[in-house]
Amino acid sequence: MNELNTRRLVGAPAVPGDFADIRRLHCDPRVMATLSADGNTFSEVQTRAFLKNAAEHWKLHGFGLWLFREQVGGEFVFVGYGGIKHAVVEGRDEIELGYAIRSDYWGIGIATEISIAALKLGFNVMRLDRIVAFTLPHNRASRGVMENCGFTYQRDIVHAGLPHVLYILEARDFIARS
Repeated sequence: MNELNTRRLVGAPAVPGDFADIRRLHCDPRVMATLSADGNTFSEVQTRAFLKNAAEHWKLHGFGLWLFREQVGGEFVFVGYGGIKHAVVEGRDEIELGYAIRSDYWGIGIATEISIAALKLGFNVMRLDRIVAFTLPHNRASRGVMENCGFTYQRDIVHAGLPHVLYILEARDFIARS
């Protein structure tokens, strides 16, 4: 799938050529306080590794993270990324919903919009049974996105050496809400 669109956004698979856009996210301390294991911004090397891993995921699995842009005037402006991808959670391979939005786009429903599009793909097209999501316990905004999408809190876990909260969404529950 080469494009994933929402009401306001156009999404394309993340590729190494998206470095400048992802770098913008990775240099924002507000964003990285919710994404990085230590809460610090990423180095250029870490951003390049992130994009390389995202591109490899696409090659291996045919799905992954999309970069989303909003059309403003005649230009497409990067707002963030999101999608579903493989992740190891408590030693088990899961399909994880992930997203990161520019901090100047927070609070207007962009993360939920991206998440719903990714979940529709996962459940309606790929026929997945369940998708997980997790975040740091204090990340109330991300927890709100998960809950708005229909995820339910399961338990506290440790991920990347840090406490996280694990949420799960079963296909039958998502389809019943749609």
